[in-house]
Amino acid sequence: MDPLKQLRVAVIGTGFWGKNHARVLTQLPCTTLVCVCDVNAKAAESVGSALGVEHTSDLQNVLSRRDIDAVTICTPTVTHEHIATRVLMAGKHAFIEKPMASSVAEAQGLLTLAESRGLRIMPGHIERFNPAVSYLKEMIGREELGKIILLSARRVGRKPDRISDVGVVRDTAIHDVDLSRYIFDDEVSSVYARIGSTNTQNTNEDYAEIMLQFRKGGTAFIDANWLTLRKMRTLIVTASEATTQLDYITQEMWVEYSDRTLKPEIEKREPLKLELTHFAESILNDRPFAVNGVDGMKAVAMCESVIESSTTGRAISVAAM
Repeated sequence: MDPLKQLRVAVIGTGFWGKNHARVLTQLPCTTLVCVCDVNAKAAESVGSALGVEHTSDLQNVLSRRDIDAVTICTPTVTHEHIATRVLMAGKHAFIEKPMASSVAEAQGLLTLAESRGLRIMPGHIERFNPAVSYLKEMIGREELGKIILLSARRVGRKPDRISDVGVVRDTAIHDVDLSRYIFDDEVSSVYARIGSTNTQNTNEDYAEIMLQFRKGGTAFIDANWLTLRKMRTLIVTASEATTQLDYITQEMWVEYSDRTLKPEIEKREPLKLELTHFAESILNDRPFAVNGVDGMKAVAMCESVIESSTTGRAISVAAM
């Protein structure tokens, strides 16, 4: 890549994730943050002024600019499809924070539009860029663990104040739904789940217990809630030759064989920097995304199946997509 070549980016939404996107995009050698945008003009001004970049509350002002190549969308889920459609119609690539859309139909519509206009969509499945997950995938690729049989993920803690439009399935469990497909390198054949809310006035679920069955025989168990006092993000992978356990937060991993236990040395790095670097460099070098719009759509589909399974009280068969 030409070291002087940079992707010119705007950030839409300056809440928790938007602030982080804006910060990272000013730090990467492969990107230039052109401006930030938020319907709340004061929020946009606060982030823009802190980083020394332009700010606006007018999305059309961003989309009409010719000095912007791509946009990262960090707004509430219910707005993703509408904003991403406008972004694509304006001829700009899109990074969309998870979940990619509110429904499979919306996600499919965005994929069709992007393809028709020769543009790219990348969903924000940040855990794929967690160094501990990358190390685990490398071990699997080197066949150091044997056949992957079971996966058990726990993603729990108190509900973030920033979440209001989706429940724990689409906001939290979706990470491990996506990672299950990634780690097994396989597609889900059936979903069985139980979800619910401890707050009768809350229309969105705050806990979920999910079981995914994969086509080649693997099984994933996902425990996600907004009830546990202490934040935990852990993954256990049971294989024929070893069991691994990793902590997403500390980026540590332990590998247990029959005769020894190893703790690999993994360089700690910020997953968001790795993710946005990949987004920018893939576009600049015309390379495929490691996690693409189809992956984002499939994650949304799995979340829909989780909710359907809990509603109907039965396992849901998942058709190939």
